[in-house]
Amino acid sequence: MRLNESTAIITNKLVFVPYEASHVPTYSEWMSSEALREATASERLSLPEEYAMQKSWREDADKLTFILSSPSNGIQSLNNSDDATRKGYTVIEGIDDEPSNLIGDVNLFLYEDDDGDDEDEQTEGVANEIAMVGEIELMVARDEYQGQGLGKVAVLVFILYVLRHQQDILMQDMARYEKGGKTLKHLRVKIGKENIRSLGLFQKLGFKKTTEEPNYFGEWELRLKIQPLNEVENGIEDILRGCGVEWREEVEFKRV
Repeated sequence: MRLNESTAIITNKLVFVPYEASHVPTYSEWMSSEALREATASERLSLPEEYAMQKSWREDADKLTFILSSPSNGIQSLNNSDDATRKGYTVIEGIDDEPSNLIGDVNLFLYEDDDGDDEDEQTEGVANEIAMVGEIELMVARDEYQGQGLGKVAVLVFILYVLRHQQDILMQDMARYEKGGKTLKHLRVKIGKENIRSLGLFQKLGFKKTTEEPNYFGEWELRLKIQPLNEVENGIEDILRGCGVEWREEVEFKRV
């Protein structure tokens, strides 16, 4: 979706930038790994197909993605700056997200809820609103960045972005619906039963299994309740501080 096409999120631990055509060669190289494709349930695509997929991520109203990057020298220099200086920073394509800094991605897919009414997950919307579910995917593609807690930071910062911009996110495809509106019911992940690392990560972040056994496809579904919203956001902020995230800003992303 186009919501974040000119937005980057910078922190002292990790940087989030919109998925650009300039990132596609690096992404394609990552996905040449059979192990990574298996872990992410992905298919091997040709380079032209990867460019088409990048365009789809930008234009489709039910998909939101950020590419993850380690902080550039310019962003690292902000550690001793004040809030105003950080807010005024502009992330420059090709400089703050050069290929050697890229480490993975984090995504959101929007689906209409198909579970019917659930008393434990009622949202605060009106009766005629369409309940939507946000499915999150995370990939830390480079081995040297795994096991450092960056996946945890990526998911938490991304969830905060989704929660704080949820109305804008939901309205990206509002033209598809002629009546009422939409509301975000919960967030979920689907994780292969063999992916113990990812399962443990999301459980530590408060996601709960919905069944006692994996589904037909060998996946666990885990859900995160997002109400009461203030409590959820405050809880995430607390965890981020415990992860060493000392500051976080949404800033402009500028293409060259």
